[in-house]
Amino acid sequence: MRQQLRNRILAAALISALAVVALADTSLGASSVLDQLKMQFNADTGTPRLIVLVSPTCPQCTSGASWIQEYILKRNPKLDLKVYAVWYEMYPGDSPDDFPGARTLLPDRRVVHYWDQAKDVGRWFYGLVPTTTKGNIEWDAFYLYDKDSVWTDRPTNMLTSGRTILVDRRKLRDAAAQLASGVTP
Repeated sequence: MRQQLRNRILAAALISALAVVALADTSLGASSVLDQLKMQFNADTGTPRLIVLVSPTCPQCTSGASWIQEYILKRNPKLDLKVYAVWYEMYPGDSPDDFPGARTLLPDRRVVHYWDQAKDVGRWFYGLVPTTTKGNIEWDAFYLYDKDSVWTDRPTNMLTSGRTILVDRRKLRDAAAQLASGVTP
């Protein structure tokens, strides 16, 4: 009994120490969210990847994220897909405090969430494809890439993209259905 308690305390202390190190590394700016996204994207080569750019309180963005959860992920549980949800402030009232709640909209294990305070990812994706976005930060958008896509200067092998998520959801649904059936769109 005592040994189990010691092991639990030791495990909790180790997890806490690792969390502090991870926070310190991020707060020192060791790498931007854009750099982290690129690294994860390339690490997941061999699997189709979906990048989603969203605001945590924008009604259209949160509805789009919920739609992806329901119609892409939940309805295709065996679909080999990695999803990178990049959240940042774009809508009046957005705040980093909204990030934990927004993450619950995409709870699937295939989703990796990022908070991009600097909006670097949105700036990078702006203009990648024709857009209706006003300003120079893309948001409420998605980009689906083939399993063989590699991100050096820019990701290769884009299968489809859209803005807004809800307006262009049929493009994403159709591409996901093809992927689920083993056909590359």
